[in-house]
Order: sequence, then C-alpha cells, then structure tokens
Amino acid sequence: MKHSRRKTFALALLVPFAALVTVPGAEAAEAATERTIKVVTYNVGDAGGLKADLVRLIETERPAVIGLQEVADREEVVKEAAAATGYVPLYESDRRAVKHNAILVRGNMTITGHGAGEISPASKVDPSTPGTGPAEAGDCGCWVPPKYVNWVRVGGAGFEWVVGVVHLTPSAQRFDLNRELHNLQVRNTADWFSSRAAEPIVMGDFNAEPGSDLMTGLRRVADSSGAPSHGDRSIDHVWAKKDSAGTEVAALGGYGSDHRPVRARVTVTR
Repeated sequence: MKHSRRKTFALALLVPFAALVTVPGAEAAEAATERTIKVVTYNVGDAGGLKADLVRLIETERPAVIGLQEVADREEVVKEAAAATGYVPLYESDRRAVKHNAILVRGNMTITGHGAGEISPASKVDPSTPGTGPAEAGDCGCWVPPKYVNWVRVGGAGFEWVVGVVHLTPSAQRFDLNRELHNLQVRNTADWFSSRAAEPIVMGDFNAEPGSDLMTGLRRVADSSGAPSHGDRSIDHVWAKKDSAGTEVAALGGYGSDHRPVRARVTVTR
C-alpha cells in the first residue's frame, strides 16, 4: 500500500515537469504569425502616357510597394502619379545614376528608412549595350553608369520588410564584359539581401531568367517569383527568402512599356 502511494506521488510530481518541458514549444508555435506584403516591379521603358499608366496600375493593384526602373528623367511625372493616388515617392538624390530606380509606397504604410547602395561602379561593356555612352569626352561609347539597389524599409510593431529595387546590365549572355559585370551585380545584390535585419525582398529587371547561370549567386540565398514579362522572357522578378511563399504572381498586360509589370504577394511565417 505504501509502495503504491509513493508511486502515485512520484507520478504526480512528473506531470508539472512534463508540462514545463512542452509548453515553450507550444507557445512558440502559437506566436508564429503569417506576414504578407504585395509588391509590383515595373521597368517603364519608353512608355508614353506614364502618369496614366502608373495611376491605373496603382488603382488596380494597390500594392504596398512599387519598384520602378528607367525613371531618372521622369521624376516629376512619377511624383504626380504618386500624389494622385496617395502614394509616397522615394527618389534618392546623391548622384544622377541613383535616380534610375524609384520606389512608390502606399500612403498607409509606415516608412522606417530608405536609401541606396551601389552594386557596381561605372564600367566598360560592349558598345552595343543599351544605355552606354562616353565617361568623358573622347572616350569610347561603351560605359554604363553605376548601378544601385534602391531600398525602403516599411512596417512596424516588431516586424519590418525591406524592399530593394535593381536594374542589372543587359546583354550578359552575349558579351564577356557584360557577363563579368552582371555577375558582380548579382553577387553584390545577394550580399545586400543577406545582410538585411528586416525581412528582405529584392525585385526589378535582372536582364536574365531566374533559372539561368547568371542568377546563381542570388539563387543561393533566395527564391524567385516571376512570369514572362518581356516578350516570352521572364527577366523581371521578385526574390524573397527560401522559406517564403510567392502567390498571385503575374505579368500584367495592357501597360505602355515593352516590359510588363510583375506582381507578387510574398508571405512568411515568423
């Protein structure tokens, strides 16, 4: 009888101990929350009627963040479209080349930082590359300006996204100099992505298919979402961490550029 009581007492002591062991894991599971952000990347190219284009894109999609490329010479038009739709336009201004990209943020988002980091200096490429010119009078017309990842950090309440926008050098599959430069840009973009404290996304015109060898450096740290955006080529895409999910991914038709805007909804569980 005494032995039975002792056994019952010992089992009673083990119950709270087992509860203490299992509860932390249960609390962690309960605390995990899905976080989702909708983004659009758009190389506006030589689109006519850009303000109307952007207003329609914003009013149709209402993404949290839009990343634009090829907008250095259209800053006022971009700002007018943003003002008409309640978005905040972000143009960096330390050098003209950094204005090649711009970011629009939905007005109800909290912006906690923004900036730009150089991913390649002014560089020589094949002279037939679009966007080349002389660095100085008398130079060959085979220089491309510095390239940047423009970024914005949005969010709050203990969770933030940082969204970067890039436009990498074209013609890397055809010319060795371009390939070398493109590989540098991809490596530096991957380094920027991996070094972010906030949840990272990088998107833009990569001038390469996400599965090509040109994108190996970024594929090591991120997964892509994309769709045919330039003819039948998927060269505009969105990259997020490998444990994320990209949904509602589409290249959107009916806009004025030779590139279609690409939309994605990125979800993480943290």
